[in-house]
Amino acid sequence: MIEGTGTGVPLIVRKRLPLNRGSWRRWLSLSVALGLTMMAAYRWSRPIVDPDLWHEMALAREIVELGAVPRTDSFAYTPTIEPVVHHEWGAGMIAFGLAHWFGAPGIVLLRVGLSVALAGLCWICARRRGATVPLLSFLAPLAIFLADEGFSTIRAQLYSFVGAALLLNLLDLDRAGRRWWMLVWLPVFVCWLNVHAGFLVGAGLYAIHWLEQAIRRQPHWHVFLCGLMMIGLIAVNPYGFDYYGYLAHAVTMSRPNVSEWGPVWFSDPAKIGPFLASIGVLVYAIYHSGFRHFAGWPLVLVTALVAVKSQRMLPFYAVAWFCFVPGTLSGTPIGAGARRLWCRRRRLLLVVWSLVALVFAGLAWTLQPWQLVVPGQPMQGLGSKMYYPVGGVEYLRRHGFSGNLMTPFEWGAYVSWRLPQVKISMDGRYEVAFPPELADELYSFYMGRDGWEAVLDKYPTDAILVPNRLPLARRLPESPGWYRCYQDDAFEIYSRATDKLPVTDARGIEFFDAFP
Repeated sequence: MIEGTGTGVPLIVRKRLPLNRGSWRRWLSLSVALGLTMMAAYRWSRPIVDPDLWHEMALAREIVELGAVPRTDSFAYTPTIEPVVHHEWGAGMIAFGLAHWFGAPGIVLLRVGLSVALAGLCWICARRRGATVPLLSFLAPLAIFLADEGFSTIRAQLYSFVGAALLLNLLDLDRAGRRWWMLVWLPVFVCWLNVHAGFLVGAGLYAIHWLEQAIRRQPHWHVFLCGLMMIGLIAVNPYGFDYYGYLAHAVTMSRPNVSEWGPVWFSDPAKIGPFLASIGVLVYAIYHSGFRHFAGWPLVLVTALVAVKSQRMLPFYAVAWFCFVPGTLSGTPIGAGARRLWCRRRRLLLVVWSLVALVFAGLAWTLQPWQLVVPGQPMQGLGSKMYYPVGGVEYLRRHGFSGNLMTPFEWGAYVSWRLPQVKISMDGRYEVAFPPELADELYSFYMGRDGWEAVLDKYPTDAILVPNRLPLARRLPESPGWYRCYQDDAFEIYSRATDKLPVTDARGIEFFDAFP
């Protein structure tokens, strides 16, 4: 307003004032939050039920029926390990309870809750260590992309991601001189070891933290004593001291035929570039801050090295990387550049992040992550390997089949859940219940390698479930004594010639099962 016209009447001039910086910052922060949320929703919300969920719930159903956790296997007709130590028994009980009381929405809400907890813990840790919102907005997409392989609906591994993120927060409190975190950590540790054996990753991170504190000549004896308590608390589980033997067996076991345990170079080629970029950012952070001022860098580096060897560990690396690296970058030229870009290109960034939110919201909507899908054939865009023998299992159920069914690694658990009267050859429990040589024999069998027929003599069965994409589907029709009693677009079932299962051709029919 401008006064002094000479007439005594104020002259009012209205100017168009720009939106103040505080408003721009709030709107931009909101658009970033929405964009990252939609991006994570798209990358982390595959709606197809994970294969592990079936054997977890089948075990939980047996626990409820028996009133105790069994120590012998009741699902397979092939040789099994004894005692069977199922490290995901707790996760199975949670999933079984939610599925029983709330159905599919209960499992979806569990996935959402764990994902939100993970994202929140990582964000809190990064901010506590000094990471700015501008810097996090540029780095978070990289972490989301690297971590997404662990978010199948729903893997017990997700509990381990949350546990690792919580532990990294607590270890930061330890560096700050606070000691009450141990009262929180020990109960969490006991819960963690009863839902997933990934607690060993947490134990490894804990040990690295203790070693780093000792080398830096920081208080560390309380960490060491708490670690000794953790070793003893491992026995607080339904299997008691047998859990130690299982862990020793699982850690040293080779898994050559399971792709997710292979090196990161054998994973999705699209992940190799981002992984190398994250390593470059880590090296840059260490170079500019120095080893002395970058507390926690050994945690990030070790998880990176483990991820190189096994892509299953890649999400753990993404968690550690996002928690620790951005805060160290804040004082570097990269951090300063992110702040300048945030201040000088507010309008452009607001438009970009709004578009990111809209695009990924649309992509997430196409997945319909609020529901669970159990397809009987490959679904384009949802993963070619995530499907189940829905039609074949319904065929066996309808005709009252009971007995032994030869099953591949990926699909045995689904059969156990749907047909409890049927004994399978193997499922995804792998080292939990089956000797390594059995896994190798069945893998060679389904690959149709020389001597495959000897497996049928060694492990007699009444029927064989065969995905038609595997070589065995081309070898079995030539084998005398067997006939194809069922086929659809994804699976075939072969029965002994002496049985009376009717021949059914269901090709051209799409099958979907309802969860649970």
